[in-house]
Amino acid sequence: MTTTLPQALPTQAHRHPLSVQLGDAIDDRVAEALDDYITEGRLDGRIRPRRSPGGLAAMVAAGVAAVLLPWCLILAATLPTTYQADNWRLTWIGLDVATAVAAGLTAYLLHTRNRYAVLTAMTAGTLLLADAWFDIGTAGAGFDRTLALAMALLLEVPLAVCAWVVAARELRR
Repeated sequence: MTTTLPQALPTQAHRHPLSVQLGDAIDDRVAEALDDYITEGRLDGRIRPRRSPGGLAAMVAAGVAAVLLPWCLILAATLPTTYQADNWRLTWIGLDVATAVAAGLTAYLLHTRNRYAVLTAMTAGTLLLADAWFDIGTAGAGFDRTLALAMALLLEVPLAVCAWVVAARELRR
């Protein structure tokens, strides 16, 4: 049985002139990039693991979703239809105070052109939507529910959308 050895790579003399020029141009670009990395201190000899964007955060978020979805089914089957809350006033006042603080802080951060306004605007919008949800969900039949729906549709949901639009615009800034 005979085996053939691979032929040697072509030398500069045996290669096509265009491929030589292209190879030299690529070599120059790689050398320039390496120089830039070394100059900026980004090439320090340490090997870093490659991670997907948001690796750990994405796994945690997926885990939370995987746990909460079945939990919602358990709650739907086991929670009573009514419940007496001991801290009713504190709960509602706390939610409204948190919403007011988030909105006020957003206004201040927008005024000072602070990039963290994105976070407070997202928070304010989310709290407004939660407030609308709980207002409607806890309102009694009749006038109370009609008022909760009107406030949600005319105030809370549009303001939440506005807050999210502000956040999205600030992200692009």
